[in-house]
Amino acid sequence: MTRAVVVCLALLIYAVLSMDLITDSQGLVVYTLLLLGYLSVEFKNLWGRETDLFWINPVVLASVVTFAMAFGVTNVLYFMPEDMVFLVGLEPIATPWMNHLMLLVVLAACAMWAGYWSLAGRGIALALQQSDLVRSFVRKNLRVRMWAIFACLGISLLVKLVTIWLGIYGYSSTYERLVELAPYRAYLSMAGDLGSWALVGMALQYYSQDNIAKNGRSLLAGILTYETAFGFLSGFKSAVVMPFLIVGFAYYSQRNRFPRWLLPTIVVALFAAYTVIEPFRAALPSKHAEYIGTSVGSILTAMTSDSSMGTDDGGEGASIGLQVLARVNQTYVASLGIEYAANSELPEGSPAFLDDIFLAPAHAVIPRLLWESKPMQTTGSWYTHQVMGDRESETSTGMSAVTYLNFAGGPLAVILGFLIVGIFQRGLFDGLRHLGGGGLFVLFGLLGMLVIIDSAFNAFIGGIIRLPPILVLAQYVLLQRPPRS
Repeated sequence: MTRAVVVCLALLIYAVLSMDLITDSQGLVVYTLLLLGYLSVEFKNLWGRETDLFWINPVVLASVVTFAMAFGVTNVLYFMPEDMVFLVGLEPIATPWMNHLMLLVVLAACAMWAGYWSLAGRGIALALQQSDLVRSFVRKNLRVRMWAIFACLGISLLVKLVTIWLGIYGYSSTYERLVELAPYRAYLSMAGDLGSWALVGMALQYYSQDNIAKNGRSLLAGILTYETAFGFLSGFKSAVVMPFLIVGFAYYSQRNRFPRWLLPTIVVALFAAYTVIEPFRAALPSKHAEYIGTSVGSILTAMTSDSSMGTDDGGEGASIGLQVLARVNQTYVASLGIEYAANSELPEGSPAFLDDIFLAPAHAVIPRLLWESKPMQTTGSWYTHQVMGDRESETSTGMSAVTYLNFAGGPLAVILGFLIVGIFQRGLFDGLRHLGGGGLFVLFGLLGMLVIIDSAFNAFIGGIIRLPPILVLAQYVLLQRPPRS
């Protein structure tokens, strides 16, 4: 009933806007309040039924990150003084297409929660809990094998150094090298992720009730430092913050509360990331001849030497808080795709949005080595060049999953796509958390995909098929066999 009322209100707002009874700015305010109010009601309903692991439930985190932050509270940007908004490269006005987008966003949020509460989600969860095959492979405890932890770290370090040397690591990578090494990139990326999986395993063990003596603190701190350092080298601010979130979530999963240090640590990490990474990324296109993107030493030198050069394009002179708001908000950038889809035919060479979704299962299981014509994931660069009109840029723009699905099939595709998201959020969360320590490990490995819905929605479908079996194998190796009673 709540979702039906919200959908009717969203359509009514759209009709009122169409009749020019309210301004676009007023419409954006109303849509934003409707979205945030609806999510609050869903939170309250879920909390009344289930509080265990509430704040690491994928549907809750996705509601916060993918909806409330990207299209909700950060919309305050468009009501700030014009000179402040211009500093971060946004238009200081609300457009009709932003309201069109917000209608789709509200429909997507309702669809995600409908999928979460559906019988299909509960059916997947029950099937996982009762599967003899799954239960035989998923470890019950949280005791790690130390040799496996060190093996993961060693492989991760080697692979990251190799990818830097090959020119395909982080922001220092080049498009030509990414295309040239496309058949191998997915495997190298997964091997590089072994370090974060080792961090998950150590954090879960350290904060578990069984670890009364709190053994492993030094190793946990070392892995956290290692992952954070390579986060800086990657040139992506999210990679700097993510290791701290992993440890904080592991703490929460064992204590049902977050550590006091988590929020201030994230604030400090974000400040450090913007201070170091933003100037580096801004100066990267015009680096001096001595800069070598395939050298760790050269990247470190460039980061430290450029730390006082200012901020990136569209952010010069803006405070770090304002830059964070602009980075998180997707309303304006995503609305450009809604406008483009309504007014233009997709030119030749555009991504096959709908076909890629249907073919995502095949893309997930068939290696590029065996499928030479397998499409590249270039929707972000296509969006930058074609939709935003910046044909000289080498950057990739996140259009949001809502915009991607709208390209694939309009509002119906948006609704069906996020309905699928909600179904898998419920199925995997409820199905895995009751399987013991190994189930929690797999859940943590899937959280990023289930929470931050990829702008290329076909990547979400492919990840759902490819990643769970790999994570089950990883926890089988990393975690010890439970002692026989």
